[in-house]
Amino acid sequence: MTKQQPQGLITAGQRGESMRQGNASAVLRAVLAYGPVSRAEIARHTGLSAPSVTKLTGALIGAGLLGELAPVEPTQGRPRVPLRLDPERTVALGVHIGALRTTYGLVSLDGRILAEREHSHGRAAADLTPQRIAAQAAEGVRAFLDERLDGRRLLGTGVSIGGWVDGERGLVVEHGPLGWRGVPLLAELAGLLPGPVLLEQTVRAIARAELWFGVGREVDDFVLVYLGNVLGAAIVVDRTVHRGPGAAAGGIEHLLATDDPAVRCPQCGTGCLSAAAGDTALIAEARRAGVLAPEPGAGPALDLERLVAAARPAGSGTGDEVAQQLLSRRARRAGRSVATLVDLLNPSRVVLAGGILVAEEYLDELRAEVAGRSQRGAGVAADIVPAQFGSRTMVRSSAVPVLERVITEPFTTLGLLP
Repeated sequence: MTKQQPQGLITAGQRGESMRQGNASAVLRAVLAYGPVSRAEIARHTGLSAPSVTKLTGALIGAGLLGELAPVEPTQGRPRVPLRLDPERTVALGVHIGALRTTYGLVSLDGRILAEREHSHGRAAADLTPQRIAAQAAEGVRAFLDERLDGRRLLGTGVSIGGWVDGERGLVVEHGPLGWRGVPLLAELAGLLPGPVLLEQTVRAIARAELWFGVGREVDDFVLVYLGNVLGAAIVVDRTVHRGPGAAAGGIEHLLATDDPAVRCPQCGTGCLSAAAGDTALIAEARRAGVLAPEPGAGPALDLERLVAAARPAGSGTGDEVAQQLLSRRARRAGRSVATLVDLLNPSRVVLAGGILVAEEYLDELRAEVAGRSQRGAGVAADIVPAQFGSRTMVRSSAVPVLERVITEPFTTLGLLP
């Protein structure tokens, strides 16, 4: 099987503008990975000649993608002028559609969130239709951009949503909490949001954010495991997210997590990850144990924070022991499922995201469970790391597919090819 050439690298078959585009992408990737960096350092990282780097960086500065910092005086020789991705002039809009709210914001080329806003969905069934949510998002985005775009160049809109999503077809195949089946979401959003509009599934979008800007930058393959109110995995191979036929890859809800006969999933009939270690299952256990009293208006995220707060020592106290036991058991159960993924995929790194990170003090128990169950043994524990961006990842990750296009195909994306 022929190995796919990573985007942005130079191949012998590229000529003319294709080579120029590939070289420009290599420059942008070097600045993203190592910046701020001088032109000489870019040449060293990319293997391009100094004159080529000078021409390319000039074009990228002119296009508003790179910016120069103040010269650095060396101990000898000429001053060095560091370059960085321009943090203000070029931005993408990220829109995340969740079960309870839609969040949107502006994200700079270097992955920083410049501004964001959210609005809640209504509770009635009529408020949760694709048409209503699309219209509400468009209305909110228009007002937001009027206030916050401030003359910046907008590259387009990235939209993320949970569930089973086929981004290439613009289709939400299934989204349980919203009750959507076979929704052509891109068609619903057509003309409502600044284009081009790109659709991605939430967990894959988070993986792409970590790939470009977070803990995935140093490795070519990893698996991102999202353990929260929803459960899913994104598999990155050769710095490309694997989707599979119908974009159905990454379903981990029914991986075995416990042999406890009291825990049974109504769908698969086993002690699977969904029934044993998701946020919803954890909160239900906490309520049955009397650790959490019902609180009107509290959603799963707030309930989880309340549970973690109860478990943590306060003042001279020791914390609620039952809450601690529940969080510890959840970590071990999740670790059993992660061990299955480790043995199946043998990734260089496992990146954890979602509600599991709210109680990071229990991650060592998850790592220990993986180490005890995986064929890779104790050495795997060091390769299990939390996602870099935590709870503020949704807007950033939604925008990443748009940012990725300008980084890998800068001249085509900006219409600068002759």
